[in-house]
Amino acid sequence: MILPVVVDVIVPVFGVVTLGYLVGAFRWMDSGAVRGLSLYVFNIAIPLLLFKAMSTVTLPGQMPWGYVLGFFVCALGVFLAVFFLLRIISSRNLGEIGILAFGSSYGNFIPLGIPLVMTAFGEAATVPLFLLVAFQAPVFFAPMIVIQESARKRERRGAIGWPVVKSIVANQYVLGIGLGAIANLTGFSLPGPVSDVIALVGQSAVPCALFALGAALSFYAIDGVLGRALVIVAIKNVLLPLLVWSVSIRLGLPPVWQAVMVVMAALPVGINTYLFAERYECGQALAGTAVVVSTAVSVITLSVVLSILA
Repeated sequence: MILPVVVDVIVPVFGVVTLGYLVGAFRWMDSGAVRGLSLYVFNIAIPLLLFKAMSTVTLPGQMPWGYVLGFFVCALGVFLAVFFLLRIISSRNLGEIGILAFGSSYGNFIPLGIPLVMTAFGEAATVPLFLLVAFQAPVFFAPMIVIQESARKRERRGAIGWPVVKSIVANQYVLGIGLGAIANLTGFSLPGPVSDVIALVGQSAVPCALFALGAALSFYAIDGVLGRALVIVAIKNVLLPLLVWSVSIRLGLPPVWQAVMVVMAALPVGINTYLFAERYECGQALAGTAVVVSTAVSVITLSVVLSILA
């Protein structure tokens, strides 16, 4: 049975992606404009969104490390396991392997996870939900940036080491997270108008990313990537939530915390998979196809998960 709460959250997402696809298909925006929009999202809007989120998030006085580690050991473990397995058995380049591994483990927390969980479980889910949201970017982006910067240096036959470290430190995502965390810990607050500008630009990140994804798909042929995209979907939509569910049982969590943990694991492939692919010009068709197919499949898989847990 497909639950209305799942449909209500996912249909608007598909609507924005579809609008972007139609704009691209009719060539009302050319590929350069679409890439420019993607770069705006990656380099400006999402870093400011991360800064705002990290600077304002309220963490509990006593951190439930078992819960946080239980989720991210599973998710990051899948990321690294898929990556190193493909390094052994696949001849594809390092960057594309990174995209496949990232997509297999990184969920669509902000546009889908937050409204879905809050609608399904109410205020009782606030703390466990935002704990995972707060830690997702810091945990996942660092290894992904290392992989993509290393792949870029290899392609250019440059030295791998200090140049990669400099690229990571200067990365906009890392800066947004780091500066936001510093502002949070020190109690620093920006002047009202500046904070409002940051909030406004951050709010544009998700719709612009979804629109850019749809538009970009109109320029790529997906025939050759569908098989690999389905592998990503099988791991992300089915295997990861099963793994997190098995771990959550052993942690002895309250029912709502366990439910949030499993639902967040069952979310479809995150939009940042496509943004990383576009930013590093690697595996764009694979990433975009995986996001769209995974989101469509999640209408069924999330309904099953919520029917069991809610």
